[in-house]
Amino acid sequence: MSNFLVIGGTGVMGTAAIKAVREKFGDTATILANWYGKEEPGFSIEGANETLFGDINDPQVLEKIKAYENGQFDTLFYATALGEVGVPISEATPESITLSNKLSFDPILKLEAELNVKTIVAYSTFYVIRHQLATYGAMGHSKEAIEKWTVEKGQSRHACIRAGLFESQSSRGIKLLLRKSAKNPDNLRDPLLRSYFQGKSSKEGIQKFEEGIFNEEKEAYGDCRTTAEDLFQSHLQYFDSEDPVFINVCGKRIWLSDSPLLLKDYL
Repeated sequence: MSNFLVIGGTGVMGTAAIKAVREKFGDTATILANWYGKEEPGFSIEGANETLFGDINDPQVLEKIKAYENGQFDTLFYATALGEVGVPISEATPESITLSNKLSFDPILKLEAELNVKTIVAYSTFYVIRHQLATYGAMGHSKEAIEKWTVEKGQSRHACIRAGLFESQSSRGIKLLLRKSAKNPDNLRDPLLRSYFQGKSSKEGIQKFEEGIFNEEKEAYGDCRTTAEDLFQSHLQYFDSEDPVFINVCGKRIWLSDSPLLLKDYL
């Protein structure tokens, strides 16, 4: 029997991970899925054998994970993140980066050190494209930290699923902040972003912004408009690949690569 741990089991990536485990291993897999938000008594995550509520930074949550199957897991999917978005990556402050890393990156290191996990899979995005450089803020630095960690040797094997734009908490947060800023387009210092909102409604500006991302992704990576099904397929590709490092998914296109995206090459 194989054991799997999913941190962020209610999110888009966590849902895709659980679905892929069930597709690949069926009922022979045991899945512990963690989530955190507004608590709902009796809530259980579909596809998981056990649902654990709580902040992954809470020592009591870690102790409960360590008590489950003696803290031994074949794969840990770390599918949660929270950090400042809506500003250029280059303008993220040290304080905002530290705050973003607190949930988006730092717990990965602690879980690797304190659990017995064969492989840890983390998540990233194509944060070096022009539109993401202009809006991904502190999260861009957290994703770079994940990508650098992915290629480091550790107690566990490291892998990373890097995905194109899909509807998520981060993408909704960026759109919300842009909508607020667009009430006065002069607040948007990036000329590309400003061009989407000048003389247009905020709704139209957001649509233009998303179309800009999709066009840039398609030009750079060959496809765009990544869906939940595409993310599910990328997890299956992870399971079907031998020692993958980065599993890239952008639209329907899925491919493997070995190198991290470094901000110094783009800023």
